[in-house]
Amino acid sequence: MDPNLYQAARQLPPGDARVAQLHALAMSPGTPQALESRVRTGLLLVAGLLLGSGLIFWIAANWQEQSRLFRLGLIEGALAVALLVACLWTRMRLAALFCATLVLGGLLAFVGQTYQTGADAWQLFAMWAGLALVWVALSRSDLLWALWVLIAAAGIVMWTGRIDLWEVMFERQSSPTQMLLNLALWLPLAVLPALLSLIPALRVNDGMGWWSHRVALGCALTAWAGIGVTQMLATRGHVSLLVFAAAAALVGVTLYLSLNGRYQDFVSACLATLAVNALVLVLVGRWLAEGGGIESLLFFGLIALGCLGGSVRWLMHIQQGMWAQTLGQERVQEVAP
Repeated sequence: MDPNLYQAARQLPPGDARVAQLHALAMSPGTPQALESRVRTGLLLVAGLLLGSGLIFWIAANWQEQSRLFRLGLIEGALAVALLVACLWTRMRLAALFCATLVLGGLLAFVGQTYQTGADAWQLFAMWAGLALVWVALSRSDLLWALWVLIAAAGIVMWTGRIDLWEVMFERQSSPTQMLLNLALWLPLAVLPALLSLIPALRVNDGMGWWSHRVALGCALTAWAGIGVTQMLATRGHVSLLVFAAAAALVGVTLYLSLNGRYQDFVSACLATLAVNALVLVLVGRWLAEGGGIESLLFFGLIALGCLGGSVRWLMHIQQGMWAQTLGQERVQEVAP
């Protein structure tokens, strides 16, 4: 029997007729009604990914044998065909727009590489996100929003220029003001899917775009935790506790919102917990590194194991609570008169 249904039945009076209905529902085999549509959607997305990336790779592999005009016309034609299919074929719309988004990125990369426009990499990603925003917003698809979030995140990374981890930690240290600005840049991206759920014209079909929400939080949490970690491990320049505290505060607020309220989500809570563990361990490691010795390394390993085990146990408890709260209530509503 499903333990969530069992917990939901325990909350009802013993003589309630819904208890028997819950028992019958738990013992029934059930039918995956949405499995066929999900498999079809997944296969269409894979087809769009293969078509878009295959076109780009084919042009790159035959770069010398093709003329500039042929390459440009081929990419533009593929983009036009993908958008036309999205307009005329409803069942293929999601896959066609997914393919069109990838081809658009290839077109911008081709223009920037061939005509030497002088634009930086972040400007190409910003233009890619801006142009794709037209059909991403109109499609109201959670998966397309997730892809758009990845494009925007790549643009932010390119704009900040913090890609070489060795350079960040050991050779060049940014000022605290610049680090705080980098932290703030990820905040709009992190809250974008949540804000879209409040706008009826841009809201995804299911109400809340959970996948785009998780991708946005994952990118933001990676940046915040990475900035905090590099700040504590930096060997050049002054370690700013303000930057570390700001990163920890953003991660903590994300964890709290992922556990409570409207945006409660177990996957987001797992991502935030991972970021919290990274910040806690780097803080402990910085403190132990000042003492040195093999004892400090052993102590750090024990603390890391304790954080890992405690986090897993706590997340399992949170998962059971969320399932009992959400799935149990939904099943009770299904059998309610």
